[in-house]
Parts: sequence; structure tokens; C-alpha cells
Amino acid sequence: MSTKSVLLALAAITVLGGMAMAQYSDSLSMVNMSVLPNPVVAGGNATIRFQLYNAYESWLYGTSIQPSGSYPLLNVSPMGSYVIGRMDPGVNGRYYDYTIRIPNTTPSGTYTMDFTAKYFVYAAAGTEVASSSMPVSFYVYNKPAITVTASAAGSGSAVLYLGRNQTIDIVVQNTGYGTARNVRVAVSSGSGLSILSPVRSFFISNLTWGSSVTEPLTVSANNASGASIIASVTYYSTTLQQKFSSVQSMNLSVAPSAQFAIGSAGQGLHVGGTDVPVHFVITNNGTTSARELQLSLQSAYPITPVASSVYLPDLAPGQSANVTFLVSVDSAGVPSNYPVTLFEQWKQPDGATNQQFTGSSNYFVQVVSATGGASNQEIEAAAAAILIAAFAAYSIRKRRKVKSAPVQKKR
Repeated sequence: MSTKSVLLALAAITVLGGMAMAQYSDSLSMVNMSVLPNPVVAGGNATIRFQLYNAYESWLYGTSIQPSGSYPLLNVSPMGSYVIGRMDPGVNGRYYDYTIRIPNTTPSGTYTMDFTAKYFVYAAAGTEVASSSMPVSFYVYNKPAITVTASAAGSGSAVLYLGRNQTIDIVVQNTGYGTARNVRVAVSSGSGLSILSPVRSFFISNLTWGSSVTEPLTVSANNASGASIIASVTYYSTTLQQKFSSVQSMNLSVAPSAQFAIGSAGQGLHVGGTDVPVHFVITNNGTTSARELQLSLQSAYPITPVASSVYLPDLAPGQSANVTFLVSVDSAGVPSNYPVTLFEQWKQPDGATNQQFTGSSNYFVQVVSATGGASNQEIEAAAAAILIAAFAAYSIRKRRKVKSAPVQKKR
């Protein structure tokens, strides 16, 4: 026989062997399968129960079953196997039970166990080895756990500055292994702190394990020894069958801060004035220095800032400084007191290298008539008063004349 003929014969045997193996593979399948308890809960056991069905028209020999799975359901794969032996065609009456431990750290989710059956058959060509794969999937439920933390917005640290209005981040995180449903968090003031935000409660419909939601909250610390926030939390399990609740206290440290008071150091502004100075006294009433202090003036009609910025290199606690801005006053303005706002931006010795502190202070500026005399409205009011007084005097005089005239007798 030629070499070519031998190779063709070997190829035919290989193909036929593969066809035979394919014919016997997946001959076994599960029937009447169940997973108990239902639902499967982390921290307990899960029992997989089933019967086997042999779809092949003859017996299967040397049958064994081995389960396999990934962590955390199985730390070792494969686990102990069943040695069944011969399997008759059709449904076999025996039930097989596999019980596995579900670790309490198993996250909620769908998990799959794969049962692999190995066996052999006596075929015309000899003994053939084959296998069947039977996957079983089930859902594991775990408990959620909601943790609430607070930190200064953008910094990640739990530090507030005394007397300053600050925005902090309220972080609601699911540190458990199950999905939390209908999460409600209500915050209230603890010691040394005032909550300024009108919205003080948050609702999160769904919070998966490991995820978090951040909510802003504006507060002001009023005690140098520290501050705290109280969070009242309620939430449900994934199936909404369990309700959880807790009260959590979040402590924040309080650091010194510069604080400013504004006063006037000049006379009123005249209507129609252009590039006129307006003077203020700024005082640091805080507990630490304000360095690289930048002040910006914002005003309303009829006052318009011309030179609206002032820089002070340092303002120590208790120290005051005179600052001057240039403004113009519209010629149609009415004499009165008008609000102005000074915006402050500075650095502190105890702050980070590039940390900027901001604040604002409200005051007023007096606007008087252009020449220091009466305004148009004042002149009109005075003229009206003069007319009324003149008319009243004329009426009195006329009545006196009527009374003093002689009475003529009739003849």
C-alpha cells in the first residue's frame, strides 16, 4: 500500500472517530432540576437537585459527574464527583443532590455551576469516550449596607473653616454585597454646625453594591472644637422584603479662618460723578491671617465700578485697612443708599499651597445730589409745600378782611 493510501485511511479513521464521539457527546442532560432555597441568600447553603436523562438508545458506562464553578462559589474546581457507573436509556429514577456553601461576601448576581459528565459506550468501532456539559444558573441575593460620609467639597478631607459658609460633599455608598433599593438619607445639624441648604434629604431609587452617590450640602461651622452632622438612613433589600435603618454621625474638624467686616470711610457720592473714589475700611475679625487678599467691588445702578479691584498682601487677625475703589454715578440717579458687595479671595497659612478661600460682605454707599443742594425731587416737594403755605396764608387774610369790614344800615 502506498504512503498516500495509508494517510487517507488514517484520515478516514480520525473523521469517523470524531463523528462517533460527536454522536455520543451530550447524551446526558438534567431533568426535574431545582435550586433550594429560593431565593438563595449569601451566607447560607444552596442545594442543586436533579435527575439524569440518557438520550442515547443504549447504556452509558463508567459515568461520573464533576461540578465546577468560579470563585466565590467554589474555591477549588472541580469539587468532589459522583461515580454513577452504568446509565440506562431514558430518565433515571435516582435524584442527585449537590450542596455548596455561599460565602457571605458573595455579591448579588447570577452565578453558573457547570456539571460535566464523562462516560464511555461500546460502539461497533470499539469503545468510545464522550462527555456531556450541564450548566446550572441561579441568582444569589446579598444584603446591602449603606454608609454615609462627609468631606469638604473637592478636597476629600473632613475639614471646615470657622465661620465660613462652605459646601461639603455627602457621599452615600453601598458597602454591602447586595443592591439597595429606595434609599433615603435625611441630614440634620449636630454640634457646632449649621446647615444652610434648603434641601436636607436625598432619595436614591437604586444603589448597586460598591457604588456611591454624592450630594452637595452648604454648612457653616460655629465651634472651633469641631462639628458634626447626623444622617438618618433607611433602605430596602433587592427584593424589597427587608427594610434596614440606621443613624450615623459624621465628625468634621474645624480650622481657623479669616473673617471680614466692612465699614465706610468716606463721604457720599454725588449724582453725575465720574471716576470718583469710594472708601471702605475692611477688618479681619477672624482667627488667622488673610494673605494675598484680593477684593472686588460689585454695585447696582446708578453706581458703576470703574476700578473695582484692590490687593492687600496680608491682613492679620484684628487688623484693619483702608481700601479705595473708583466708581461713576449716573446723572439720572436718585439720592439714596445703594447696596454694594465686596467679594474676597485669599490664602491662609494653614491652607494648602494653592488653596483659595472666598467670601463676600455686603454694605451700602450713599448717593447725594450733584451740588450738595436739593435734588429735583426735593425741589419739587419744597415748591409744593411753599404753594400750599402761600394759599393757606392768603385764605386766612381774606377771612380777616371780611370780618373787619363796617356794616351799613338800611335807610
